[in-house]
Amino acid sequence: MNNLMTLFNQVNFLTLLWIFFFIFVLHEFEEWNIDRFERKHFVGLPPAATDRSARMWIFCVCLIGLTWILAATLPGQPALAAWIFLPAVAILIQNSLQHVYWTFFFKQTAPGVFTAAFLLIPYGSFLILRALHLGYVPLWYAAILLLFIAAGSIQTILAGSKMPPLIRGINEIGIWLAERIR
Repeated sequence: MNNLMTLFNQVNFLTLLWIFFFIFVLHEFEEWNIDRFERKHFVGLPPAATDRSARMWIFCVCLIGLTWILAATLPGQPALAAWIFLPAVAILIQNSLQHVYWTFFFKQTAPGVFTAAFLLIPYGSFLILRALHLGYVPLWYAAILLLFIAAGSIQTILAGSKMPPLIRGINEIGIWLAERIR
């Protein structure tokens, strides 16, 4: 483990962000069949949600992620990249915590839980700590990200088996895309 941490500490911060992006894409494809899980466990899933609409969202969010990582890293300034991309890291840590929570709450493996628990949460946490250590972001910035993660996690817990509004919105976007793209 120490050798792995030494390696990551030697890698350029912009490269570390790109590694996170590729882990994110892997996570999204682990969610390929999430519609069945949502249909089985959540109240409030839009009736028009399907595997296809979920997959349209997966492609859409991967394109959003690609745009985000490009905007963050193309200027070649690690501190600027940290300011721009760490909110995406926080969003994905929060989403990862949802997958872990749902696995325990519903007593069934939630699609995406493996990449969430073993890659996104630890690696995303490492990125935030690395950005702090390198002085790319101040402590108050990381604290705001942590508050966002906590607020989203609380919302998920309080929702129980009711579909959280953000996840419902994601489903609606997927449905909208599926209706327009053949």
